[in-house]
Amino acid sequence: MKKLILALTILFSPALLAEEAISILWHNLAPGAADLPVETNVNLALDGKKVIIPGFVVPLDGKNSGYVKNFLLTPQQGACFHKPPSPANQLIHVSFDVPIAIPDLQQPMYIAGTLSVKSAQAGFAKTGYHLKGIEAIAYPAHISTPDTEQAHQHE
Repeated sequence: MKKLILALTILFSPALLAEEAISILWHNLAPGAADLPVETNVNLALDGKKVIIPGFVVPLDGKNSGYVKNFLLTPQQGACFHKPPSPANQLIHVSFDVPIAIPDLQQPMYIAGTLSVKSAQAGFAKTGYHLKGIEAIAYPAHISTPDTEQAHQHE
């Protein structure tokens, strides 16, 4: 179901129609064996590729305005300053040229852009990737299926 949502999102995203983006998930960022060092367990084949990936936003701008230009994209909800961060190969530093709206930090978003394999210190964590943002797409909260539509009709 997630792959179908991702595929439909990519198909109907005007900013991505000009160039095809590769749909990736977090396991694609660390393709090697689990016992490999995090610094070397990165996916060099994704360097320079246009990608779209779902994740949770951790703002680095220091403002609570609902808009951010720089943030960490993480695979799990609740990443914050008082918890140990995810490994570098599971953190992406994202930057946009202009601030984008983040309606709810508790909800995941699809982030599309050009991915670079780049180790850096971003805020409180070391990242293994940088994503030059093109578009942020809200993650669908609920998708109706024929089964759920019928259930609602009978309530």
